[in-house]
Amino acid sequence: MRPLRLTVTHFGPYAARQEIDFAALGPHRLFLIAGPTGAGKTSLLDALCFALFGESSGEERLPAHLRSRHAPPDTPTEVALEFAQGQRRWRITRSPEWERPKRRGEGTTKERMKVSLQALDTDAPPIEREAEVEARIRELLGLSAAEFRQTVLLPQGRFRELLVAKPADRQAILQTLFRTALYARIQRELSAAANAAKGALREAMGARANLLRRAGAGTPEAALATRATLLAAAREAEAARDTAAAAATAARAAEAAGQEHARLLAAAASAARALAELELRAPAIQSDRARLEAARRADRLGLAIAEAEAAATAATAQRAAAATAAARTEEARHRLSRAEAALADAPAQEGAARSAQAEAERLHALIALVAEAEQASRAATQAEAALRQAEAARSAAAAAQEAARGAVATAGSARAAAQAEADQRERHRLAREAAAARLAAARALDAAEAALHRARAEATRATAAETEAAARALSARHAREAAAARIAADHATRFAALLSAGEPCPVCGSPHHPAPARPQSEAPLPDLPALEAAAAKAEAVLDAARRGASQAATALAIAAEQQSAALTRLGDAPRDGLDAALRAEDAALAAAEAAAARLPTLARAAAEAEAAAATAETRLTTAQEAVTAAAGAHAAAAALAEERRRRLPPGSPDAATLHAQAEAATTRASRIAAALRAAREEAAAAAEAARTRAEHATAAARTALAAEAAAAEAAARLALACTAEGFDDPAAARAARLLPAAQEALAATIAAFDQARAAAASQASATAEAATGLTPPDLPGLAAVRANAEAAATAALQAAILAARAVEEHDRLLAEIAAAEAALAEAEAAATLRQDLADLAEGRNGHGLDFEGYVLSGLLDEALAAANARLEGMLDGRYRLRRREEPERQRARAGLDIEVLDGWNAEARPAATLSGGEGFCASLAMALGLADTVAAHAGGHQLDALFIDEGFGTLDAETLDTAIRVLEGLQAGDRLVGVISHVGELRERIPARLEVTPGRRGTTAAFRLG
Repeated sequence: MRPLRLTVTHFGPYAARQEIDFAALGPHRLFLIAGPTGAGKTSLLDALCFALFGESSGEERLPAHLRSRHAPPDTPTEVALEFAQGQRRWRITRSPEWERPKRRGEGTTKERMKVSLQALDTDAPPIEREAEVEARIRELLGLSAAEFRQTVLLPQGRFRELLVAKPADRQAILQTLFRTALYARIQRELSAAANAAKGALREAMGARANLLRRAGAGTPEAALATRATLLAAAREAEAARDTAAAAATAARAAEAAGQEHARLLAAAASAARALAELELRAPAIQSDRARLEAARRADRLGLAIAEAEAAATAATAQRAAAATAAARTEEARHRLSRAEAALADAPAQEGAARSAQAEAERLHALIALVAEAEQASRAATQAEAALRQAEAARSAAAAAQEAARGAVATAGSARAAAQAEADQRERHRLAREAAAARLAAARALDAAEAALHRARAEATRATAAETEAAARALSARHAREAAAARIAADHATRFAALLSAGEPCPVCGSPHHPAPARPQSEAPLPDLPALEAAAAKAEAVLDAARRGASQAATALAIAAEQQSAALTRLGDAPRDGLDAALRAEDAALAAAEAAAARLPTLARAAAEAEAAAATAETRLTTAQEAVTAAAGAHAAAAALAEERRRRLPPGSPDAATLHAQAEAATTRASRIAAALRAAREEAAAAAEAARTRAEHATAAARTALAAEAAAAEAAARLALACTAEGFDDPAAARAARLLPAAQEALAATIAAFDQARAAAASQASATAEAATGLTPPDLPGLAAVRANAEAAATAALQAAILAARAVEEHDRLLAEIAAAEAALAEAEAAATLRQDLADLAEGRNGHGLDFEGYVLSGLLDEALAAANARLEGMLDGRYRLRRREEPERQRARAGLDIEVLDGWNAEARPAATLSGGEGFCASLAMALGLADTVAAHAGGHQLDALFIDEGFGTLDAETLDTAIRVLEGLQAGDRLVGVISHVGELRERIPARLEVTPGRRGTTAAFRLG
């Protein structure tokens, strides 16, 4: 990657747009970035790193802190970088997150970070999604932000970091640069596979033991012998099952025969009882036969009975109609008498109607005069109310005028106070940032001290655990060795018991046995396998404790370094009261921001108050004019009302009362006339009704006499018919009648009885013949015998099934035991193989070097070789860097220590012992060698730029000259090298300079050649 053009706008100390075109260097590839302290030299490296990765070149400077203090509130901060990668040109533009004023309303709104990556040699659209840009930059450069700061841009204060870092820290740096997480993951996967294989082995052993336990045997052979016993028991159970089944079948047959005899005897007794019950019903059936015969004779008299009843009903109805007509005729005569009496005073009622009509006309004429007088009086009252309202409005307008003048004064004071408070915003903001930085440093120090305390406690605990585990492992080893010696002595004693005098020893061949072994104790021999397992477990616990102690020591060292770094960042600032100080600065800044936000509102309020005062003045003038006009209108209305009251007669009521009186008179006249018309109409109607109803009464009397004669004749015919059918009178005939449904039911009952009695007689004869010679059986006894036989058969069947099932289950267990034996052998082989691989990868291989460490050591060797190629030309070739095979400190990672070989005395010593100038040269060589190695392993990505921030002030003249020659030599590969330094000799030796000049309105930067 080679930068071509860098453009910053409102970034850090750069207030305006600043463009740095690297083409201005011409043929120069080495240039100096020069300027006073604090001018903004490091900010240019921040801009490079921020454009590519959204981060600054130093981790302590966050992207939110990169916005220029000189930037207008509504103008964004932006960094644009054009760069070449291979044969292609790219431009990346990035803006940090910032607060801008709202376009509508008051306050601010947050603008998110924006980024755009554009290929300048194609027409492809730009990439604007942050995740896609990040992935594309990583693909182009082959570096992350951390790798970029380690190989291309060497930040201030971190130049010697890799050279003098502890092995663990150096491992972390190299892991990031060379992306060796894959090898660490392989280590973890191999360990996990070994643990899983151990678990599978334990599960296989447990499964085999569980199967043998279920089989009730200690070995597979014993389990196989158990099968013969189970098979014999199953055959015996099958024979017992067959015998019990035959006995149960015989018992069921005997019980069935007894049940059949009992059924036949019960059927004979039941048939006899049914026949007797039917004979008891015979008299009642005979009575039903007589009732049915009488009903059938009464049905033949039905027509005569119906005719007599119809004639009697008609005569009764005609008599009632004649009586009703006579009563209505009498009512009509009374109605006519009342109507003639009502017409007797008709002349007097006509006179009263005419008098009421005249009174109504007089009252209507007086109503018009009273209405005019009342209207004039209401107008006078309204005019008086309007006058009072106008006077109140004038008073209100005067009060409003005074209030508006007070509001103008108040708004002006508030606006001036807010303006004074808003002018302090910048001062409060700077103070707040300083307080926040102090509080963050204090909190980081608190966290680091707490972590250090925990790390010390954990280191103490881990050391104690390691000591305890070592003691237990030693004790377990001693117990195992003592048990082995005891068992060996026992074997020797047993062997000595077999020796005979004069017989050669089978071991040494000598016929002489001067000191055969003697028994040492009668106690049982110890369990050597158990003691060996306990010793192995203790050794494993010891290994784990040692690893824990090593990790705790590393964590303690890291915590101590973090605490020291946090203490350095805090400096001499007191730690008490920082929260309160930040809250106070937050409150002050918030108050100033709120005052600034209120200014537009207060300005509008002042203008509105002045406008309201002018409006109040106009309203007061208008109200005074309205009072004058209302007073004149009230005087005119009062005069008109007085003139119309004088025109009315004395004592005249109001218009509403007169109107009510007139309406009452009119209503009275109308009511009298209507009553007179209704009386005349009623008299005429009553006379017509009396005549008509007299005619109806005469006709009804004649019809009633004819109906009574027809009824007498029908009754005589009915009496003759009843005598002919055998009834004493019509009442007896009517009593004998039955409905057709009742007759059918009675006939059906009689027929059913006859059929049932014949069937019962036949059934009784047949069942009696079938039961002849039978005796009642003992059914409970037969049932008990059958139940006992069935229970015995069921029990025998269950025993046979269980025995067969036991054989089947045992056969399955034998098959599972065989499979478990095979699985156990396979699990043992797999566990052994995977544990060997895990031990090799984790460094349990005699060298203490794990898989990832092995890979990193090889990469570090490449980087050291490249560094030594440059270090040969510096410091008279005195020093060479090399990797130390054995760790410098106990429990440190093996293979990642760096030491310096001094060519003058052939001694090797730690790199941290180099002097300042020597350390700078070695660090520079290490940084350049590491950059070359990373580039070689980054997929062929060419790194065509290097930026170094400070470090040259520690060099003497000769060493500085050597370092400059090394930097100049980098130009041979067309690499662009930028150096930030205050060393004066560099300004003389390096003709190309990027001069950074600070100013009150912001910093500027420009290239100077020569």
